[in-house]
Amino acid sequence: MVTDVQGVEVARLRAKDAQAFRSLIERLQQPITGYLHRLVGDREVALDLAQDTFLQVYKEIGKTSLDLALDAWIYRIATNYGLQYLNRHRLRKFIRFSRTSEHGTGEQAAVLMPGTVTQGDMLKLSSMAPSLEEQAETRLLVQQTLALFKPKDAACLLLHYGDGFTYEQIGHILEISPEAVRKRVARSVEKFREVYQRLSLASPTDEQRAGRHSAYEKRRNV
Repeated sequence: MVTDVQGVEVARLRAKDAQAFRSLIERLQQPITGYLHRLVGDREVALDLAQDTFLQVYKEIGKTSLDLALDAWIYRIATNYGLQYLNRHRLRKFIRFSRTSEHGTGEQAAVLMPGTVTQGDMLKLSSMAPSLEEQAETRLLVQQTLALFKPKDAACLLLHYGDGFTYEQIGHILEISPEAVRKRVARSVEKFREVYQRLSLASPTDEQRAGRHSAYEKRRNV
């Protein structure tokens, strides 16, 4: 439901109010850029796509109605740009499932999905201080896992678990039914669990990591 405050914001944007656009960009630039970064896996590309998104908003806002669901509409534009990029280059890039890394709260939380860990596990993980090497390996595992996903499946997971949109809102963004979103999310969560576990079992052990770190330190001291 669009609130009165949201209606006023849309009205100002439709009137090409410069301050309203500045406020909109201040509010959504970081979330949109972060979303696109996780979707396409490239920070510089994400910045370009975010810029294109806000330019499109400026051009098209006058064609919308006052009851526009503004944020969902903007995420739809950003998603379209992101999917076009992925399809054009046949990329299946790195996707993280929360905005935690954008706010500096740790990479480990990015791979936690509902039902895969207990609250105790989450508290334990939150108290850990993984090394830079371990964080890099985690990011690589996530990248390898999600490289197998179709772009829309990846977008559904990212929008739902990363940005907190409901199935109905995601359906509006991707122009598919909420039930189709629910099925995509459920199917992709199971796929993520299976593939991530398989890849993690093949990842280096603590002893191997320690050995590599020791060798690295020796090279530094030469």
